[in-house]
Amino acid sequence: MEMEIDNVIVLISSVLAFVLFTISLASYLRERRRKLLLVTAAFFAYFLMGFLDSTESFFPSIGDSLEVWGSILNFVVLLLFFFAMMTKEKV
Repeated sequence: MEMEIDNVIVLISSVLAFVLFTISLASYLRERRRKLLLVTAAFFAYFLMGFLDSTESFFPSIGDSLEVWGSILNFVVLLLFFFAMMTKEKV
């Protein structure tokens, strides 16, 4: 089974999202700001979304359910970034 170039790109972006997740998690643990927690959750959801999208070619029998979960996670990512932008922090 040959990996398509778009699956490789999705897998690389998923790894980058995981790196950003770990960086934002470290920032959240240091500062304890709610906005950072929401951004951390968004990066983790993006990582999961990319991982599920890239594994769809490895497990074609469950591809439809993975596509639904990917769409749900896409919505969750946008919602978390929206809440992070709209959250007011106490100074």
